[in-house]
Amino acid sequence: MRMRGRPPHRLPHSDPQLLACPSGITVVEMSGVWVFKDGLVRRVENPGRDEESSAAEGGGGRRKVLVHVPSGEVVTSYEVLERRLRELGWERYVDDPCLLMFHQRSTVHLISVPRDFARFRLVHMYDIVVKTRNVFEVRDAAA
Repeated sequence: MRMRGRPPHRLPHSDPQLLACPSGITVVEMSGVWVFKDGLVRRVENPGRDEESSAAEGGGGRRKVLVHVPSGEVVTSYEVLERRLRELGWERYVDDPCLLMFHQRSTVHLISVPRDFARFRLVHMYDIVVKTRNVFEVRDAAA
């Protein structure tokens, strides 16, 4: 973890990942997501897990799907995703046992998704949406 500005102050809480966040500090974490709330910052390992578990438990959330906008096709497997990414000039990158990675020679972007499609989460969907502007969308799944 790299920090710019003043280092955060530890709070007297039992959670070691809970930090006070003075104004003007930027926290960059290579793993997980930092959530800022009420002047505090906390690192969350699996940000998609909370959303999906609350949706599964009837917490008002809805299951989301990744949609290829030009065709209207829902991405239901990595075969579908890879075919659509190849059409846009994305290529498979390094063979990793845990991840599927795609890159585009014309950019510095890298799309990384878990090799197991069952672990494909909302955070991965939005990563694809951001890196392929106007081609993919995240939508509510049909009931």
